[in-house]
Amino acid sequence: MAATAAGFAPTVHGADPETPPPQLKNAPPQKLDDGPLAKAKALLDSQQDDEALDVLKPLLGTAKGDALAQTYFLTASALNRKKNYADAAAYLDRLHTEFPTAEVTDKSRILLATVQANLGKTDQALSLLSEVRTQAEDPDAKRDVLKAIGDVQAIKKDYVRAIQAWLEEMTVGPAERAAEAQERIRRLVQDQADRTALAHIRDAYPTTFPGDLVLIRLIELHQARGEEHLAERNLRLFLTHFPTHDYAPSATEQLRAHKTKLKTSQYVLAAAVPTSGRLSTFGTEALNGIRLAVEKGKEAGLASVGLVVKDTAGLEKTALRTELLELIAEYHPQAVIGPLLSRHLPAAAAVADETDTPFLAPAATTADVRRLGTYLFTTALTYPQQAHRLADYAVGRLGYKRFCILHPDTLYGQELARLFSQEVRQRGGEIIAIESYPEHATDFGPQIKQLKAEDLKRYGTATTSQTSKGATKVTYTAGFDALFLPGSAGQISLLAPQLRFYDIKAPLLGSNTWNTPDLLRLADRSLDGGVFVDGWFQDSPDPAMREFVERYRQKYQSSPTLFAAQAYDAARLALEAIRRGATNGKGLREQLLRGQDLPSLGGLASFGPGGALERRVFLIQVKQGKLVQLE
Repeated sequence: MAATAAGFAPTVHGADPETPPPQLKNAPPQKLDDGPLAKAKALLDSQQDDEALDVLKPLLGTAKGDALAQTYFLTASALNRKKNYADAAAYLDRLHTEFPTAEVTDKSRILLATVQANLGKTDQALSLLSEVRTQAEDPDAKRDVLKAIGDVQAIKKDYVRAIQAWLEEMTVGPAERAAEAQERIRRLVQDQADRTALAHIRDAYPTTFPGDLVLIRLIELHQARGEEHLAERNLRLFLTHFPTHDYAPSATEQLRAHKTKLKTSQYVLAAAVPTSGRLSTFGTEALNGIRLAVEKGKEAGLASVGLVVKDTAGLEKTALRTELLELIAEYHPQAVIGPLLSRHLPAAAAVADETDTPFLAPAATTADVRRLGTYLFTTALTYPQQAHRLADYAVGRLGYKRFCILHPDTLYGQELARLFSQEVRQRGGEIIAIESYPEHATDFGPQIKQLKAEDLKRYGTATTSQTSKGATKVTYTAGFDALFLPGSAGQISLLAPQLRFYDIKAPLLGSNTWNTPDLLRLADRSLDGGVFVDGWFQDSPDPAMREFVERYRQKYQSSPTLFAAQAYDAARLALEAIRRGATNGKGLREQLLRGQDLPSLGGLASFGPGGALERRVFLIQVKQGKLVQLE
């Protein structure tokens, strides 16, 4: 044999499988129950792998026929368990080459698949196991191959498929083997699967084993992390799907205790955000911010504050109204943080007015939420606030007078362009040209050319000169002071270099859609010096912002987002109103309306007549590949 599949010759205590053992004519075949093989098998069964290899070593040079095939197999088994996978694979390759029809072939192919998986060749292993599975007729072989498939899928961390294989193994029997497979699944759920994997398993087996084990494990994990709302949700799922389970009485008691704890809290806040479904990421970020604000409130002396969470995923107008009314009737919260979606604002506003309960929406960019209801507030940065701050800086601070605007043809782009134009004109400035581009455009040449053409009609200049080679060169000089680009980070990263290509070197101004990690990752130096606005800047040197960012990272092992920051502000403002004496919804609303020094991450703030939080808006500049705070 020239080479093994592993690429080298394996060795076991000096034995060399590259040298074929002498084949003795008419020698009686050795069976597994013969002395040395039986002894080696017994040692392996008791996990004495080194001792088994000592017994097997001489047989590699003397055994023949089926006995040699079994010797190869037992040697590979021991080496696999000792994690010497390459040598194990080489012995198995030798077995399959020399004894393709040996009695132990099916088991050895299953073992080879396991070895391949341990070597990182999981797809190759699964392909081999699939082949063995189609050929297996003996129940023992079927069980073995199903177990191996599950083992390989577990190595791949595809736990749902691993469990599927082991569940099928349980149906083949006998009872003791089914119990082994069940224990394997239990260990996977308890020790291997993280919360994301557990959620996938729960969704795959919502009403059957191991869905019950998964729900119990998730409940334990959520309670350990203080995520009572998630623990409560899984407790309810458990009781719905496993009402006669041994764990059901405990689940019922835990739910009762959770409700009692909330209802006996001196103060209660409610969070109405999507914690499941496609918007769960944003809802979870908002909820994380709310939970941090509650912790901060407790440190400030509000020791007895309960937080009840309502998952708004999938709820539309009528259902949302019903759910919110039931929540308020049961828990009587002083305020509700939410909703997250703008389309939910009318329903929330109606419930707020009906129950005298303030709703603080953390993501509603509507400038005048008060027109929807007298108990509705928003802590989101509104479009007018962005336009006002940027125009104030560009015209009032830098002295710019002439502007062009290039915006995406979306509601967001159109509204920011309109508002910025309005703010500039109110300050005596002038808008030279406004151009729009399709939302998913990558080539902005036509719009840039049109913008230049409009500028050349008024203030721009084009000068002609001769190059050293006699060619004519036209140099364009912009007649405007700055260009406003209210697009996404991805759009801006494409736009900026194209503007340079067309000789537009005017300063660039942007909106809060620039404020993402993608901006620096995608943009080149053509964006350097650009300035944009936002109500949130995680790298701010301000003490309040630094403390929030550090606490968030420490608690959640990730950086906070705009949703987390604005929800944090909303909850903190509600708790501040309580600290100042509000005991019910009416009192809290009054505190929010008259407070001129309410604490926010951007500094002291107040609510304007339209219900939007009027607070500091950050000026952020792109500077040498970094974002820095101005002023």
